[in-house]
Amino acid sequence: MNVNNLPVSQYINELYEKHRNNHEGQVATYIPELGRADPRRFAIAVATADGFVYEVGDTHHPFSIQSISKPLVYGLALEDRGLPYVLTRIGVEPSGDPFNSIAFDERHNRPFNPMVNAGAIAAVSMVAGTGHEARFTRILNIFERFTGREPKLDLAVYSSESATGHRNRAIAYLELNARMIEGDVDEHLSLYFRQCSLLVTARDLAIAGATLANDGLNPLTGKRALRREHVRAVLSVMSSCGMYDYAGEWQFDVGLPAKSGVSGGIMGVLPGQLGIGIYSPLLDPVGNSVRGVKVCEDLSRRFRLHFLEQRGTARTAIRRSYRGSNVRSKRMRTASDNRRLDTLGAEIEVLELQGDLLFTEAEKISRRVNEDIETATYFILDVERLFHVDPVAFDLLASVRAVLSARGKELIFAGPKTVSPIEESTTDMAEWFPSVDSALEAIEDRLLGVQDQDAIVALEEFDLLADMTPEQREALSASLYEQEFKRGDILVRIGAAPDRLFFMTRGRVNVSVPVGDDAVGYRVSTIDPGNIFGELALFGKPPRTADIVGATDGEVLVLLSEALEALRKDRPDIYNCLVMAVGRSLAERLGRANGAIRALAR
Repeated sequence: MNVNNLPVSQYINELYEKHRNNHEGQVATYIPELGRADPRRFAIAVATADGFVYEVGDTHHPFSIQSISKPLVYGLALEDRGLPYVLTRIGVEPSGDPFNSIAFDERHNRPFNPMVNAGAIAAVSMVAGTGHEARFTRILNIFERFTGREPKLDLAVYSSESATGHRNRAIAYLELNARMIEGDVDEHLSLYFRQCSLLVTARDLAIAGATLANDGLNPLTGKRALRREHVRAVLSVMSSCGMYDYAGEWQFDVGLPAKSGVSGGIMGVLPGQLGIGIYSPLLDPVGNSVRGVKVCEDLSRRFRLHFLEQRGTARTAIRRSYRGSNVRSKRMRTASDNRRLDTLGAEIEVLELQGDLLFTEAEKISRRVNEDIETATYFILDVERLFHVDPVAFDLLASVRAVLSARGKELIFAGPKTVSPIEESTTDMAEWFPSVDSALEAIEDRLLGVQDQDAIVALEEFDLLADMTPEQREALSASLYEQEFKRGDILVRIGAAPDRLFFMTRGRVNVSVPVGDDAVGYRVSTIDPGNIFGELALFGKPPRTADIVGATDGEVLVLLSEALEALRKDRPDIYNCLVMAVGRSLAERLGRANGAIRALAR
C-alpha cells in the first residue's frame, strides 16, 4: 500500500512542510548535553488505536525522553502500589508553579501532581523491586510495553543530568525530610535521572500514546502496558498538568491529554482513537516544543480532535430488531411445529447490536427491553457486530438481566466472546450462544417442549402425507427401504445425481455447503424427523447443491428414483399427491423466507 496516497498522510506531510522553516525558540541548555541537539530536527508521527502509523520527517531519530517519562512511570507506580496509596503520596492538582519548583501541597503533605519533578521523584520512589538494577529493569520493561521495543540509555545525558541535578536533589531531600518519600534518596534520584535519559523516537511516542488511547493495550504487540483502571488516572493528570505552565491554554486550544519534555518531544492522546508523537528541540519560554505545539493545534482543528468537541448525538447501538415469529432458526421443523411457532415465536425478541457499546447505548437498550417486557420472554442480544463494550455498559446489561430474571424472563447473549471486556468478564451472564441461530434453535425447542430428541416419527405422522389415504400411505411405504446413519455420515454429497428422496423418521441431519477452507461447511439448515429432503429427485436431474450429513445418529426411509418412476406410472394418484405435498411445503417455506426478509429489511 502506498501510504502517501492516504489523506491523513498527505495532511501531516503538509504540516511538516508548513512548520519545518519555523526556527523560533531555543534548545534547552540547563542540562548541558541537551544543548547539543540539532535544532533542524523535526518529526511528526500519528499512530491509530488499531496500530497504523503515519509518519514524516526524523521519526526514527533518537532523543532523551525527559519529562515524557513521567506519565509512564506514574502508571508503573499505580500498578505497583494501587491508586489509593499513590494518592496519599502524590496529588493531582496543577501547581501553578514551574515544573522544577521547590513547592509542595502543604495541606496534604505531598507533591502537587506527578507531572512536576517533585511528583515524578515521589512516583519513582514507589517503583517496586529489590535494588537499583531490579527497579530500573522494571522501568525499562514498562517503556518496552508502551513503545514495543526495548529503550536504550543515553549515558551522556544521564551523566549530564546527574552532574547538574542539584535542584532535584534539594527537592528529593526535602521530600524525605517531610516523609513524602521513603528509602534511599540517592537511588531514587539515580533512577529518576536514568528514566529521563532513556532514548525514544517520535514514532515511539506516537505508539505509546496509541497504547494509552487503546485502554492500555499496545496496538502493535497486543501486550498490555497498563491496566485500564490506571489509564484513566494517567490521562487525567496528563490533561490537567502535562504541558507545564501552558496546560490551561493547551486544553483550551488543543484539548488532548499530552506530555511534553525539554528535549523537544510531545506525546498526545485522543482516547479510543490515536496517539501523537512529535519531536523538535526548539522550545518556547515554558519548555514546550514550538513546532510541536503548532502542529498539535493544526491537527486538533483540522480533524476536530479536541476531546470536548461535539461529534454528534449518541446513536442507538440497536441495528435492528425482530421477533422469533418472523425469523426462525435454520432448523427445518414439521408443519405443525412451524404453525405453533407462528404464535409462540413472538415471545423471542432479537436485538442486533453494532458499533461501540458505551453507557448511553446500554441505557437505550435497557429502555427498549423495558418497553417490550410485557410481550416478550426471551431477549437475545446479538453482539457479533460490536467492536467494543465498555465495562460500565456490560454491568448495566447485567442489571437488566437481573430485572428480567425477577420477572421469569431471560436476557441471552449470542455471538463470539471476543469483544472487550466480554472476554475478560467473570460476570455470570447466564446462557451464551455462539450465534443467534443457535440461540433461536434452543429457545424454539423450549417453547415447543422438545424433549426426546431420539423419538421416531412414523410415516403416517408426516404432515406432508396428511392428504393420503391409509391405503396410499401403505402402498408408498412398500416402495421405501430403511437406512440407518451415524453422526457424521454423508447421506448426500454435493454434485451427486438426485436419484433418491428421503423421509426423516429419527435423528437429525445438517444441510451444508462448502465455504472457503471450512471442512465442515456452512450450515444451511437442520432437518428434523417428520420432514423429507432430496426433493430434486421429483423435479429434474440437476446435481445436488449441498452436502447432507448426519447431525445425530438416526434413520431415514429412502425412495429411489426407479421406485418413484414406478409410482408415477402405476400409481399416479400417490405420485401426484406426493408432488403436490412437496410443492405446498416449498411454497410455505418460501413464504416464511420472504417474511423473514421483510422483517430483517426494516
